Amino acid sequence: MNFFRQVRLLLWKNWILRKRQKLRFLVELLWPLLLFLALVWLRKANPLYRQHECHFPNKAMPSAGTLPWLHGIFCNMNNPCFRSPTHGEAPGVVSNYKNSILARVYKDAQELLLETPEIHDLGRIWEELIIMTQFMETMRTNPERIAGRGIRILDILKDGETLTSFLLENVGLPDFVVYQLINAQVRPEQFAYGVPSLTLKDIACSEALLDRFIIFSSRRGLPSVHKAMCALSQDSLQRVEDALYANVDFFKLFRLLPSVLDRNSPGADLKAWGRVLSNVSQAVQKLARKPSVQDLLRVLQPFLQDGRPESLGTLVSSLSDLFCGYPEGGGSRVLSFNWYEDNNYKAFLGIDSTRKKSGYLYDNTTTPFCNALIQNLESNPLTKIAWHAVKPLLMGKILFAPDSPSVREIVKNANFTFEELERLRLLTKAWEEVGPQLWHFFQNSLQMNMIRDSLKHPTVRDFLNSQMAAEGFTAEQIINFLHNGSSRTREKGMPDFDWRNIFSAVDQVLRLLSQYLECLTLDKFEGYLDETQLTRQALYLLEENKLWAAVVFSDLEPTASSLPPHVTYKIRMDIDAVEKTNKIKDRYWDPGPRADPVDDLRYIWGGFAYLQDMIEHGIIKTQTSTEVPLGIYLQQMPYPCFVDDVFMITLNRAFPIFMVLAWIYSVSMTVKSIVLEKEMRLKEAMKNRGITNGVIWCTWFLDSFSMMAVSTLLLTALIMSLLSQVAFGFGTEYLSRYEEQGLGLQWGNIRTSPLEGDEYSFLFSINMMIFDAFLYGVLSWYLDNIFPGDYGLPQPWYFPLLESYWLGSKSPEAEKTATADEKSPESEGCVDQKTMEREKNENNSNKSEEPEKTEEKSDGQGKKDGKNKQCKHKREKEPGEQGKPKTDVQDKDEINSKEREQPEYSEILYSLYLIPN
Repeated sequence: MNFFRQVRLLLWKNWILRKRQKLRFLVELLWPLLLFLALVWLRKANPLYRQHECHFPNKAMPSAGTLPWLHGIFCNMNNPCFRSPTHGEAPGVVSNYKNSILARVYKDAQELLLETPEIHDLGRIWEELIIMTQFMETMRTNPERIAGRGIRILDILKDGETLTSFLLENVGLPDFVVYQLINAQVRPEQFAYGVPSLTLKDIACSEALLDRFIIFSSRRGLPSVHKAMCALSQDSLQRVEDALYANVDFFKLFRLLPSVLDRNSPGADLKAWGRVLSNVSQAVQKLARKPSVQDLLRVLQPFLQDGRPESLGTLVSSLSDLFCGYPEGGGSRVLSFNWYEDNNYKAFLGIDSTRKKSGYLYDNTTTPFCNALIQNLESNPLTKIAWHAVKPLLMGKILFAPDSPSVREIVKNANFTFEELERLRLLTKAWEEVGPQLWHFFQNSLQMNMIRDSLKHPTVRDFLNSQMAAEGFTAEQIINFLHNGSSRTREKGMPDFDWRNIFSAVDQVLRLLSQYLECLTLDKFEGYLDETQLTRQALYLLEENKLWAAVVFSDLEPTASSLPPHVTYKIRMDIDAVEKTNKIKDRYWDPGPRADPVDDLRYIWGGFAYLQDMIEHGIIKTQTSTEVPLGIYLQQMPYPCFVDDVFMITLNRAFPIFMVLAWIYSVSMTVKSIVLEKEMRLKEAMKNRGITNGVIWCTWFLDSFSMMAVSTLLLTALIMSLLSQVAFGFGTEYLSRYEEQGLGLQWGNIRTSPLEGDEYSFLFSINMMIFDAFLYGVLSWYLDNIFPGDYGLPQPWYFPLLESYWLGSKSPEAEKTATADEKSPESEGCVDQKTMEREKNENNSNKSEEPEKTEEKSDGQGKKDGKNKQCKHKREKEPGEQGKPKTDVQDKDEINSKEREQPEYSEILYSLYLIPN
C-alpha cells in the first residue's frame, strides 16, 4: 500500500471518529470563533477615541511674579490640553487667561473708560472726598480748631433766592432783622454729631441756643433776631424753616464747608461730582449689560446671598471661572494608563512600603484649624494623593548649606516670593482688627447716622431724586443700601440686600483666606554648617513629609563672604518628588504627550523647577546688585492628534494568552487521541498492518492542521483579516503594539520592530515558529522511537547513527522475515473490501467463540516466541470462512487479563480499523 493511500485511510478513520463525537467537533470549530467574538464585543464596547491635538498653557515661574505664579499653579494644576493654540503660545505673549471672567470684565471696563474720559475725574473726586472726611473728623474730634468760624447763610443760598423777600413780605420781619439773619454765620461744629433734636421755636426763644448755632455780624443782631423770631407763631417759624431748606444750595454748602478749616481748600464741587457720577452711572449701566458682568454676578450670587459656597467643588468651580476661564469646559486631560506603576495610585490603594503606617499626629507648630484640615485630607483616599504631593511645597522646609554670609545673601534675594506671601498673610490678619471697626462705622457711627437722617429728609430726598432720575437711581435705593436695621423696618418694596451682605461676603473670604494662610510655612529657608548636618535634618523632615528640598553650594566655605564668578550648587530632593532616573524613556512606546501632571511634570509640580528659578535669580541679583525685570514662563511643546485605544492598551498583555486559548482545546484533544491510541495498542496494530510512523504522524498533523485551519478561516472571514493569527509570544505582542500605535501590521513594517533599537520583528517571529515546528517534529520522531510505549519496540538512543535504521537490517533472519512479510499480502495491508466486510460480519456473528480462539492462539504463540518479545500478524483459515488476522504478543498474561476484562471494547476498536476499499 503506497504512502498516500495509507494517509487517506487514516484520515478517513479520524473523520469517522469525529463524526461520532459531534460535540467535540463543534467545540473545535466554534470555540476560537466565540472567543474572538467576545473580543469583538469588547472592542465595540470600548471604541477608539481620537484624541485631538494638545496645546498646553504656559506655566509661570516665581520670577514672573507672585500673583502670576499662584495664578498659574491654580489654573494649571491638572495641565489641561486644548485643541487649538493657547493665547500664551504666541511670541511675546505670556497670559493665558483672557477668557476668564475677571479678565473679560477688566477688558470691558477698560473700553468704557477710554470711551468716557470724564471718568478720569474720579481721582479728583476721591481727593475731595478725603478733604471732606478730614473736615468731618476734625469737627468731631477737635472742634476748637474751627471755633468762631462759620459759613454765611447768604453764601449758601441759591442764585435768585426768595428767602429774603419771603421774610420781608410774608413773615413781616423788619429789614434790620432780615439783614442780620441773611448775613449771619452758621457754626458747623454744632452739627458734627447730627442735626439737634430742637425745633426752630426752641432756638429762637433762647439767646444761649441762638448764640450757640449762629454768629451775628454785630452785637445788636442777637437780641434783635431773638426778639423778632420769638414773637412769631409756630406755624410761621415752620414756614420760615421750609423756605430756608428750599433756598439752600447744597452744592455751595459742600464747596464752602472745608474752607472753614482751610481758607485755601477748594472744597467739594458737587456739580462736578454729579457730572462725573452721571457719566459713571451710564458707564456702569452699560457695563452691567455686558455678558462678562452677567457671568460675574452669576458666579458671585451664592457668596453674596449665603455668605459661603455649597461645597468645596462649587468653590473651586467658581474660582476657576473667575480666574482661569479655560474653554472646552476647562480643557481635557490626557491620562496615563500605566496606573499600577504610579505612586499616587499606590497611595490611593494604601500600597506604600517606604512609609510607616500610623495615625495622624497632632502638629503643635500650626493652628487647630490646620490640624483638623490636614487630618481630614489625610483620612480621605481621594484627597490623600493630592495632599501628599503638595504638602512639601506648602508646609515643607528648604535647607541650605553652608550657612555663610554670601549664601545668606543669595537666600535673602531668593526669598522675595515668600516675603510677598507673608505680607498677604499680614494683610488678612489686619482685617481681623479693621473689619469690626468698619462694621461699627457703617452700623453705628455718627457720620453714617447723619447721612441716613439727611437722606430721609423730604427736601434732600427730592433733591437726590431730581439729580439722579436720568441715571435710574433713586434716594430710596441709597437709603435701602445704607439700611442698618432689621428687615421689618425696611421700606416696603425694597430688596433685602444692603451693605451688610457685601461686608459678610468680604469678611468670610478674608477670614477663610487668613485661616488657610496660617497653614502655610512661609519661613522656609534654614541654614546648616555643612552637608552632613543638612542631610541629618532632611532625613528627619522626610519622615513627616515636610522637606521641599535641600540646596548645597559645593564651592563655598562656611565663612565665605563673597561669591566666586561661577557658583556651583546642587538641589537634593525626595526621589518621589522628581522624575525617576532608572530609565530615560518608556520601554514600550505608545502615542500620547507627556501630560500627566503627577508623573510627567514632577520637576515642576514637585517644586524642583520653582526652587531652581528662585535660586538662579537670587544668584543673579547678588552678583549684579540689580533686579532681573523679565520673569520665566515654561511652555510645553504641543502634541499632534492621535488615536487613543484603551482597549488595546488593556488587552496588550493578555493578547498572547487569548491566542493560545483559542486553539488550546484542539491541541489538547489531539494529544489525548494520540496518547489513547498508544494506550489501547492501536498504533502497534496499525504498524503490524504495514503503516509506518511517518504516515501516522503525518496523518495527525493533517488532521489537527485541518481543524485549526477551518476555525482560522472562519475567524478570518469574520474579522476580514488578510493575515493569519499568530499564536505565540512576541509575535502577538508586536502585533498588538502596532495596533496600539494606530499603524497596524503592514507588509511594509513586517520586517521592523515597533520598539526603538530592537532587531526583533514580526517576520522574525514567524521564522522562529517555523523553526520551532521543525525542531518539535524532529524531537517527536526521536522520542517516539526511543520511548514507543509499553507495546512498541524501543530503539537505542543512538539509532539515528545506525546504518541499519536508514538502510534496513542485513542479518539473514531479518532478511528472511522481511522476505516473508513482503510475500504475504497481509504485510502490505491491501485487503479486498468485500473480503473485509465478510470478515467483519463473521466477527460479529462469532463473538462468543473468538475470545477462546484468541486465547489459544496467544498461548501457542507465547510458547514459541516468548524470548523474542516481538509481535507478528498471522492469518489462519477456517473451513468455510475467510481467514482473519490475529495478534500474538509476548506478554500473554497481561494481554489475556486485559482481554478478559474488556473483551467487548477491544472488539469495537478492532472493528473500527476494518477499513473498506
